[in-house]
Amino acid sequence: MPNSVFRQSIIGLAVISALGLSACGGGGGNNAMTSGSITSGVITGFGSVFVNGVEYDTSSSNIVVDGIPADESALEVGMVVTLRGTVDANSTTGSALSIEYSDELEGIVQLNNYSVDGTLKIMGLTIRIDGTTVLESKVAAVSSFDTIQAGNIVEVSGYRLDDNTIQATRVEVKKASHSGEEIEVKGAISNLTATTFQIGTLTIDYSAVSSLPAGGLSDGLFVEVKSIRGIDTGNGKLIASEIELESKGKYGIDGDEGEEVELSGPIVIDTATSDFSINGTKIVVTADTEYEHGTASSIANGVQAKVEGTLNSNGELVAEEISFKEATEIELKATISAIGNGTITVMGITVKVDASTLLKDDSSNAVRYFGIDDLAVGDRVEINLYQDDATGDYMAVKLKRKNSGNDQLEGKVDGVGSGLISIGGISVDVSSINTLPSVGDKVEISGAFDTGTGKFNASSLSIDD
Repeated sequence: MPNSVFRQSIIGLAVISALGLSACGGGGGNNAMTSGSITSGVITGFGSVFVNGVEYDTSSSNIVVDGIPADESALEVGMVVTLRGTVDANSTTGSALSIEYSDELEGIVQLNNYSVDGTLKIMGLTIRIDGTTVLESKVAAVSSFDTIQAGNIVEVSGYRLDDNTIQATRVEVKKASHSGEEIEVKGAISNLTATTFQIGTLTIDYSAVSSLPAGGLSDGLFVEVKSIRGIDTGNGKLIASEIELESKGKYGIDGDEGEEVELSGPIVIDTATSDFSINGTKIVVTADTEYEHGTASSIANGVQAKVEGTLNSNGELVAEEISFKEATEIELKATISAIGNGTITVMGITVKVDASTLLKDDSSNAVRYFGIDDLAVGDRVEINLYQDDATGDYMAVKLKRKNSGNDQLEGKVDGVGSGLISIGGISVDVSSINTLPSVGDKVEISGAFDTGTGKFNASSLSIDD
């Protein structure tokens, strides 16, 4: 697993849609949303739709996917959506008036560097993958991120870290290769000439576009470029068929002054000004801003956070509360040995599954409305989790049910003894391993968990660079 999967320094991120999921209670903000308020975050489950720890009824929702009216069946776990609605006084349920989803890009994979640094290069943009990124594939040959091939057509949802980089929350491999269907990429224009401009490192040839956005093009304008012809193999340029303004030409939340907003995502620091934003929306911190799981000094690049507040006249989010999120520390593949009240036991540790857990059924059952009540002792699961510093509890960030597989464990070594190491609360027998890790090393281990001894018996171990 790439190193990016492990704990990042806690950051004061402005807007985070705290992953909320499945048949668990939730935790949105402390204040009930009013009609017309906005929340932006990742869909973590269905029943109706879970976003930011709140289950939203969608029976009266206006749902739009990539500009086309749709119903709930068009939404998927891992999509970053913008939702307007209300939240009940219990802060766990609400009603969605509208839900809008728009992918960050749908284009041709140029390079798969996942096994090296956890990235893909798609249409001139760097796509970062971590332990919470959801993978779907309609191409039989693709079953994992490292099997995505150059030339595959991929749709990405996620958060913009800069003009060149997207932190992916969902990657869907749609086709093995480009065959004349429309592809698209979004971003800020740079290096504009009379016939070309760049988005990221990709050069777009717009000489054949018959109608440009009102006001024309300019560097810094945020646009969506659509293409039927794709990338010219001779010069590497994307041949544009249509160009549209995206988000009125400026990346970020589109709302009115005074409107209540809750955002989630990774913090992005502007190195020139030291301002920070989440997914294009600048966050303004005041003396009245409250913090959860951190302080103002926790604000840093890449840290996941949720921000609640109101928009000012400049379209900036004035933060009332910033909640910092733990990054994933441990990933394991194992069999459930026990199920309790909102918990499962795997590899001898008890893991909490709550409204911030992204749940997905990748087994042959393929349950869409998948929650902890659908799990059973003996089920195979893949879990990304962290240990809460304050309580010591193990918290599931993402849980997938699988059909089968071998026991595996990935994480940072926190203890070394005679023939044993520990990762979190899991004791690993490494007596059969020749090269042993040290405390602090990040390792990937295959083997089998012994319920009798309560130890994970390692058959192979690799140390991440």
